[in-house]
Amino acid sequence: MEEEDSPEALNLFQHHGRMRFHGVVIGRPTSVCTQECIVQSAHLFTLRHKSVQCPGQCGNLNDYTDDEVVLETPLLLLHTRGAAVPHLSYDLLQMVSTENHVLQMPLVTLVDHTKNVKAFGKGIAEFAGLKEYLNYVSVQDSGTTTPEGYHEKNSISLWTRGGRKLVDPQTYMTCIEALKPDMFQAIVDGDTTSNSSAKRVRRSVDDTVKFAGICADLKEKSEVLKDTPMLACITGGYNIKERLRCITELKGLDVAGYVLEGFHTNGGSATNLNWENMEPVLTETLGSLPDNLPRVFHGPVTPTILLKLVSKGIDIFDATFPWVVAERGGALVFPNSLAKGKAPVIETLPKINSSTLKAPEESDGVLGNENSKEDLVDRVYEIYLKDKLYEAYKQFLYFADHYYMCHFIVIPRYFNDTRPLVEGCSCYCCRKYSRSYVHHLGTVSELQGPILLMMHNLHHYINFFRSIHLAIQGDQLEALQSTLEEFVTSRR
Repeated sequence: MEEEDSPEALNLFQHHGRMRFHGVVIGRPTSVCTQECIVQSAHLFTLRHKSVQCPGQCGNLNDYTDDEVVLETPLLLLHTRGAAVPHLSYDLLQMVSTENHVLQMPLVTLVDHTKNVKAFGKGIAEFAGLKEYLNYVSVQDSGTTTPEGYHEKNSISLWTRGGRKLVDPQTYMTCIEALKPDMFQAIVDGDTTSNSSAKRVRRSVDDTVKFAGICADLKEKSEVLKDTPMLACITGGYNIKERLRCITELKGLDVAGYVLEGFHTNGGSATNLNWENMEPVLTETLGSLPDNLPRVFHGPVTPTILLKLVSKGIDIFDATFPWVVAERGGALVFPNSLAKGKAPVIETLPKINSSTLKAPEESDGVLGNENSKEDLVDRVYEIYLKDKLYEAYKQFLYFADHYYMCHFIVIPRYFNDTRPLVEGCSCYCCRKYSRSYVHHLGTVSELQGPILLMMHNLHHYINFFRSIHLAIQGDQLEALQSTLEEFVTSRR
């Protein structure tokens, strides 16, 4: 049974500065969800009725600016560092996508430049030459691991290129005023993991609630920020009781949405999340949040975890995973759609049992030093363009009255592979260059290498989100999950 919407709910409207959060639609539009049944919120979301036949939430963010702009949820935030998408100039970003995107701008990469931006006077978007993009300022860089254990009573640590900087709520809001974002995250103590002590978890909740209250007060007093949406943060680690306490204590604040923090410390810890551990905590947390406000989850989570988060009702993610993969010399190849007939991912040279490169043991001699710890990450969603095959063979050499046995011969895997990174991919890299060429660029550390990888990875990931929208609308999200899981299983 569908609940009818009250006339009062249908008439709600809120104008936030230059952004009009109006006509935002979120719901599960399946075959039984065809009529326009809209409840408008005073903040970001308009809520449709939800169908029980399809997990996940899908909708539109309409009238974000004075232009005709439509942003679909689940929404992908383009990750930036220093107000630029890593490795991509403005022109190259336009070659990847000309759609309307929201840029995620971590304060940790901008805090050293806020004085210059403030002197400029027109905000970070125009300062960076990206004024046609909406921008959202987050606290930490979710693609880079945040060091644990550096806590102060009334401040948090930002690890910049110049070292550690202590930032309290007052300083934080001063920086936000200088940057003039379209939306920002409240300062947060999210330094918890599954291994954090109960005392550390309680402290993170206490500080987060205190910081959010101070930010809300300063926002209301600010002529620059009073109409700018602020997202509050839900912390509490893996302790359900503490997370529910955080939600309860934040309910009195006028916020535009919630960021789920404290499940990881960014970077690799987000990629290695254990779903079995976080799923019950996430379910209880989301069940206590209002349906008409967006839920944000930061970090380079794997595509498999991302689909599970979508099915739970997370609305906004960031594009740190494509960047993390590009930084380690990888190209995304996982199935990003339900389209039939795509060529499978196969290897050029002899097949190995695992997509993760297995280096020889240290006892095998010099070859054991060929690969760093970075090479031992799980690369099941990607191909590693610097990959080498260690072909085992036995050869006895006689020298100086002794016999020596050679164990391995090293062969670059992609040195003669003339195929594109992904068959059928329409990105610039796949249309113009081969795997062997990108392999060469990585081998000689040519600057064009990470540029092409980033162009491909971001294109691949944006198309992945398009497929998620279509899957939810067509009641096929579970089919997309199954396709991805089968691919992962085949490459283990």
